[in-house]
Amino acid sequence: MVCRVLVVISLLLSLVSCEKEQDKVEDGVSLELAKERKANIGGVTYKLYFSIPADRSEAIMAESTIFFELFDLIPVILDFKEAKENILAVTSSDGRKIPYTFKNEHIIIHPEHLKKGRNELVIQFKAGESSLNRSDDMLYTLLVPDRCRTLMPCFDQPDIKARFKLTLKVPSRWRAVANGEPVRTEYFNDYKLYEFEETKPLSTYLFAFTVGRFSYLERYVGGRWIGIYHRETDTSKINASIPVIAREVSHALDWMEHYTGIRYPFDVYNVVAIPDFQYGGMEHPGAVYYRASTMFLDRNADLTAWMKRSDVIAHETAHMWFGDYVTMRWFNDVWLKEVFAGFMSDKIMTQLYPEVNHRLNFFLNHYEPALRTDRTRGTHPILQELDNLKDAGTLYGDIIYHKAPIVMRMLEREISERRLQVGLQRYLRRWSYSNADWDELIKLLESTTGQDLQAWNEIWIKESGAPVIEFQKNGIVMTDESGKNRVWPQAVSVFWDYMGLKRTLIPLRDSLTPFRYGASVVLPDGDVMGYGCFLPTDFSIRFLDDELGNLNDPLYRAVAWQALYEGVLHKKVKGEFFLKLCIKHLPQEKNNLVVNRTLSFLRIIYSTYLDEGSRQLIQDDLERFCINMVNNKAEGKNKKSYFNTLLSICSSPKSCSYLSSVLKGEQDLPEDVTINEHDKISIAFNLVLRDTNVYEDMKAYIMKTVKNKDLLDRFEYVYPSLSGDKHVRDSVFNALLVRENRVNEVWVEECLRWLNHPRRRMEAEGYVPKLLGALQEIQQTGDIFFPGSWLSAGLTGHTSKNVYTMVNSFLEKHSNYPQNLKLKILANSDHLRRLHSEEENKDRLK
Repeated sequence: MVCRVLVVISLLLSLVSCEKEQDKVEDGVSLELAKERKANIGGVTYKLYFSIPADRSEAIMAESTIFFELFDLIPVILDFKEAKENILAVTSSDGRKIPYTFKNEHIIIHPEHLKKGRNELVIQFKAGESSLNRSDDMLYTLLVPDRCRTLMPCFDQPDIKARFKLTLKVPSRWRAVANGEPVRTEYFNDYKLYEFEETKPLSTYLFAFTVGRFSYLERYVGGRWIGIYHRETDTSKINASIPVIAREVSHALDWMEHYTGIRYPFDVYNVVAIPDFQYGGMEHPGAVYYRASTMFLDRNADLTAWMKRSDVIAHETAHMWFGDYVTMRWFNDVWLKEVFAGFMSDKIMTQLYPEVNHRLNFFLNHYEPALRTDRTRGTHPILQELDNLKDAGTLYGDIIYHKAPIVMRMLEREISERRLQVGLQRYLRRWSYSNADWDELIKLLESTTGQDLQAWNEIWIKESGAPVIEFQKNGIVMTDESGKNRVWPQAVSVFWDYMGLKRTLIPLRDSLTPFRYGASVVLPDGDVMGYGCFLPTDFSIRFLDDELGNLNDPLYRAVAWQALYEGVLHKKVKGEFFLKLCIKHLPQEKNNLVVNRTLSFLRIIYSTYLDEGSRQLIQDDLERFCINMVNNKAEGKNKKSYFNTLLSICSSPKSCSYLSSVLKGEQDLPEDVTINEHDKISIAFNLVLRDTNVYEDMKAYIMKTVKNKDLLDRFEYVYPSLSGDKHVRDSVFNALLVRENRVNEVWVEECLRWLNHPRRRMEAEGYVPKLLGALQEIQQTGDIFFPGSWLSAGLTGHTSKNVYTMVNSFLEKHSNYPQNLKLKILANSDHLRRLHSEEENKDRLK
């Protein structure tokens, strides 16, 4: 009798426990749920099978056997963001059916069907497809940050690492690549079976596979095999690029092994080059994704393109240690993996390109990209808060990718390069194949160095924003535009003029730092020691007007252009003056990195910070300048940069005729300017934008002359957004609001940019409210960078006060809007604030 009572009590307690668990289960993966699961679940292995049909309309049938240790007998909650109907069966290892509850994107298994210790669940299901990038002859997973749960039932949080044992059934003419090395391939009449080796422990967001029509090459470099999967059809690009890709992957692996003292921690390294991939790269061990256009370059590609490829290879390879081998505990620390991947890639590049000025490269790679968010009202701290993984994608952006490496370099100067290296080696060994957070690392660095780093940590990691730093007659003023009166301690290297340039290193520790030569400052931080929005002085503007081209170090010239651009944004330098300086000084500039950055400033100022009258006054001069630089004056590899700038700003019939003749091969170009199929499409798009009468002829020409299928697919998707018929463009925009039509986010972004191009901005203003209204759904269904890309593509082309009012009205109307998305709106509409906020304030005072 006593036994029966105990059994009944046990069952009642179990039911109460289940009800409590169900009550607190919410959509996504809450921090509370993640902590409870981490405390109670370990030793996870997924044995997976996916059957992938050739017909993309057919469902992908799958099975997962999940092995795990259960420490306490409580309900087990699996994540699965799909319809309940996609769950076909849940059984035990002996085939016994296991009841479950499905609630708020979760499968809940009750304790009476589990046991303490080792458990095994077998789940048959239809794979979710929202994170399967699926086309007619290719499919690839992309599961960062919390999208593994959209594919399959799992414990989708970074600190429950698991081993993955994968089998894929694919069409017979397709190839497959995944995290593990293929150990067996069976061939049948119309399909193949790939079996992959079980992986080392991985977070779920790193699980990956790609299948489809790919070519495969491998190279043996530095004592290891590097595999390369690609769909490139240009033989000259393939022959020129494959050896370089393999060599640079090998170099990056060797460098990381030497720096960390730890051998490559995974079994295989394959490069997977994906056309129009959403990101620059993605660090899946064994199957590292890269954007194909970045990897396969023309023989005449410039230094910027070469270094961009090298940088992304180094960055993704560094992730094998920082992010994959040791992973953050929770995605609020996503910056931790990104900062060290970026930081290490900068060091790898220094060895790879000894002839390059790497202080310059670091400055160009990170300072303006960081400031384009950090100078806006949409900025945020490097370390952010996150209550639910469903919002993790909103944490990504310029701050974690670009401001974080800048402040990490400051930390390295503070504690020494050697001490940082020793601390990071201890970090990797301490948490190998496991997880750690920033607080654990900063404490480890403090114990390694004996220094108190908390004050530095507070202002640079946990606070947002960048100071505005301005030189006045008798001092250096640091302004906190947020009104909080904060000070960012730093040192700056000031260059000032007194019978020649003098350099002084000045520590900034207060909002006003005495400096008697403030009126004669030329470069506010020439050696890039500090960080902030450095404004030019009246003296420096006059000095640079005459002498910018004579500054002997390309870093100093880049700093000068940056300060002048900052002056345009802060209304201390007129946009037309900046463009005239470009025409005056760029013909003498040989450095490709400086040329490309300065031309990017030119294009932004031309399209955004000039009124229509000023633009027309300088139009002919700019076009002549670009054409002259292409045909005559520019250094060889710089010519293509000027050609692309002409493509962006061209307006006159003469320049359009010139570009049309280039497209059709009727215009002789210098040997250094190669027009590939991607360029042909870009030229066609720009010509149609300027003259819609050639719409049909241009379409026929591209369809006839471009052979690459992936490029043609992109062309056909994007082309209607350039139609001269507004009804057609409206239908394109409205179609983009429907999730099923957003088949490729890179293509969607391109459509939005053409629909909202400056030449079409008046007709496109009506899109803005819908664009903003769709943002939450875009964040919920798109990949991590898509909300920012959606806003950038839709808002950058607009400059009117009307659109500025629309944005402000939207934010006022939605006072409880998700904070991270609100910040993205503010960051991507900052140019509108700079153009119209003073006018708005004047209107309010009337």
